[in-house]
Amino acid sequence: MSPGNRLAIAFALLVPSLALLAGCQRPPAVAFTVAPARAEGQPDRLAVTMRIQGAPSKGLELRGFATTGVLKIEDISAAGADGAPIAAATTIENASFNNRTLDIPRIVLRGPLPPTLVVRYTVRTGTREGDSHMGFTGRCHGYFGKEFGFTVGRDLFLLPDPPEALRDLSVTFDLPQGWEARAPWAKAGDAFRPGVDGTLAAEHLVSAAVGFGRFHERSFDLGGTRCRLVFEATIPADQEERVARGLEAAARYVHDLFGRDLGPEYLVVVVPKAPTGDEIAGEGWGTGQGETLAPLTADRLHTFAMSLIEAYVRHAPYRTEIARPEEYWLVDGVKQLYSWRAVAAAGLIPEEEVTRSLAVGYLLSIGVLGVEPDLEKLYSTAGAHRIETEARAPFVLAHLDHELRGGSGGKETLDALLPTVFGRSRAPSFWSIVPQVRPDFRAEFRTRYVQGREIIPLGRAYTLAPTQPQPDPPAGPVTRRLTLLFTGDTQGYLENCGCKVNQSGGVARRSTALAALRKGDPQALLLDVGSAFVRPEKQLELDFLTRQEQALYLGTLDMMRYQAAAVGTTELTFGLDYFREQTRGLSVPFLAANIRNDGKPVAPATLVLRSNGVRVGLIGVFEPPYGKTATALFEENTQSLAFDDPIDTLKRVVPSLRTKADLVVAIGRLTPYTIRTVAASVPGLDAVISSEYRAPAKIDGKEEHIHPEDQPGFVGRMLVAYSSLTNYGLSSVRLGLDAQGRIASAEFGDHWLYEDTPDDPRVRETLNRFYDRVGRLAASLEAVPPLFADDPERRSGDYVGAAKCAECHAAEMAQWRRTKHASAYKTLLDRHRHFQPKCVVCHVVGFGTPHGYRLGMPEALLANVQCEVCHGPGAAHAAAPAKENIRREVPAKVCLECHTPDHSDHFVYEERLPKVRHDYFEQ
Repeated sequence: MSPGNRLAIAFALLVPSLALLAGCQRPPAVAFTVAPARAEGQPDRLAVTMRIQGAPSKGLELRGFATTGVLKIEDISAAGADGAPIAAATTIENASFNNRTLDIPRIVLRGPLPPTLVVRYTVRTGTREGDSHMGFTGRCHGYFGKEFGFTVGRDLFLLPDPPEALRDLSVTFDLPQGWEARAPWAKAGDAFRPGVDGTLAAEHLVSAAVGFGRFHERSFDLGGTRCRLVFEATIPADQEERVARGLEAAARYVHDLFGRDLGPEYLVVVVPKAPTGDEIAGEGWGTGQGETLAPLTADRLHTFAMSLIEAYVRHAPYRTEIARPEEYWLVDGVKQLYSWRAVAAAGLIPEEEVTRSLAVGYLLSIGVLGVEPDLEKLYSTAGAHRIETEARAPFVLAHLDHELRGGSGGKETLDALLPTVFGRSRAPSFWSIVPQVRPDFRAEFRTRYVQGREIIPLGRAYTLAPTQPQPDPPAGPVTRRLTLLFTGDTQGYLENCGCKVNQSGGVARRSTALAALRKGDPQALLLDVGSAFVRPEKQLELDFLTRQEQALYLGTLDMMRYQAAAVGTTELTFGLDYFREQTRGLSVPFLAANIRNDGKPVAPATLVLRSNGVRVGLIGVFEPPYGKTATALFEENTQSLAFDDPIDTLKRVVPSLRTKADLVVAIGRLTPYTIRTVAASVPGLDAVISSEYRAPAKIDGKEEHIHPEDQPGFVGRMLVAYSSLTNYGLSSVRLGLDAQGRIASAEFGDHWLYEDTPDDPRVRETLNRFYDRVGRLAASLEAVPPLFADDPERRSGDYVGAAKCAECHAAEMAQWRRTKHASAYKTLLDRHRHFQPKCVVCHVVGFGTPHGYRLGMPEALLANVQCEVCHGPGAAHAAAPAKENIRREVPAKVCLECHTPDHSDHFVYEERLPKVRHDYFEQ
């Protein structure tokens, strides 16, 4: 969850509590003490003591500001000043935010209460985003361990209701020797005092980023604001230096952009990743921010810049308030556009990449169901509006900037307007200050593009010229032919799981398709143009089973007789050592002409192959991803690598390769923009086959006919092809060469691997043997955690099986047998996935738990989605039936453990639940 969303959720909860203010009673004073819990085996716990003075006698409610999934409160107790216990009841408040229901913890202390209370509780830090079955996102909420600690206030503190009435808050810390706390609060003696000029104490408390441990500090001045950077002490000196340079460059860009200071100080708490490998999520407010910022990547710097911009445009106490609701979208547009421009200003991404990326996002948003085209209505209509705020709003502003510059000869810019809009506490109307660079410009732009009456004409400034069906200038008559077969961006995809309808792809189907294509040209060359390794969508560290599957996938490339592969993004995402480990012993060579480690190439640069009497010279080339297309893991694990400019590399390598080859082809990751430059500047290159095809491109030369993907064809004399089918198919191009070896014609083919493509028996048998062998290994089983990670009863309970349940519930059993749940295991048998732990876990009862299903056990006992998957372990209920020892209701989160977007098409809990209820009989 983004820092902005976390803050919005919290204070969507704060505002309604204004109605709870009653009478003129002075709000209580609250003094917090925070210390390690020091409980045996629980190093991640923090103990919080609240001393509340002036508590209302009739009762008091304490509320949280994060969901129960993040703010995990344990061992709560309350007492009076004399130690007399006070009952504390834990309840859940259901709050609605962006059409989602959030569970917020509340603690009720019923009256009569003494005026002084002491409340104690512990908080478990480090909640990981995601789940153990589908994988984790690589982010966690806070961390506390022997190395250091970090949290944000909302993940730690409870406050008396109503919180905004509170004025007297203080926080002290009791930390290990040599440790200190760093927080953006003023200090009075040993205590921190949240609040700014006597106000906003609660908001300041829960929005703060707080670090614990040992720190180094650096600082610089932004006008009248001292920006303090506090670095956790284990961050290496070279990383600290790079982070400091990047943060300062971005901060100066943002400060100069708005042309005003924040408060006297702005504190940035810089921590590394947690020892678990997760990035620690943080938060920003008007006085500071903090999270994992070391080592610095473009993605992390973007988060820093966005939080800093929000101090000017969103957060108290230094924000500028937009007075008109129809202009609220400006806040989203400004922070999204200029946070990426700040990253470019710091030199971490090319400046042109910002607008290009936004243009692609805007184009992809056109026609998406449910997108509100009128930005002025975003805050008056229900919904999260993520596409509108993150893609459409920033690009509309980028286009406004483009039009201002173009209409004024560069004299007017959007940058120049921001100090006027956000220079004071209350903003003037935005449209009143936009220059009229041509007659009726303001009204026209607002009506057409902000209110969404028309689509921004991408064809005028943001798109590529279309590729052409023939080379220009044309070559001579065709005298020889050559076939290139290629894949790319396959991400180690072995086969589809069978959970969805009409799934495409898989290596067994690919082998069948290749055999058919080779019958047409037995000497066809087979290439992979990069990203054949697993994409780390939800895995920061690859488990044993995933590593084994990766090795199997690469082995199938040898089985299918691939002749060359390019080093791509995913090959490097887990580091160079992992790439070398996985490719050791492979027959297929990986190529990379412009990637160096310690000055040495990481792979061979070129290779010459022969087909139908033609010498084909291949060059591996890689253009690293930037901005939104680059993961933090890729950026972090490639910081030791040097990426030479791909264009300069091709200029250097192509002439020498030309002396050894009749046809020279570059394979790898090159963006369509770079490909256009290559075509103009590297005349000896005959063709490029790239894994990166996303860019707004005209498809027939008409400005209104724009596609978000570049199309294969010719740019000048150079052939361009893309592996756009990714893991769902493979592509081909049949080349016609003239007498001089120039490409005279090209016939492109897409070969989708639909369900009507049969498996190659040899590859199918290899997959089956692999899962029969590897799936049984203890390391593979350990790589797939049980479902319901936060449910101790399900993880350790005794399961008895549906047959036992049927002894008392015959009617329910009869209904269950008519559902797909009753044959869930058969779907694994049909596809030979019954030894794949990642599949088995959702098709049986209690897989991975001490008393649940184990691979190889008889099906009848615990196979299929039986009663206890929904209702929990049933041994106790079977022994002594009672309502209290079985779970009757089945909440959505039970179903959503397995019915995820990856495995269930369009699953809607409210629609599907009735079909498996025991009172439902489908006709």
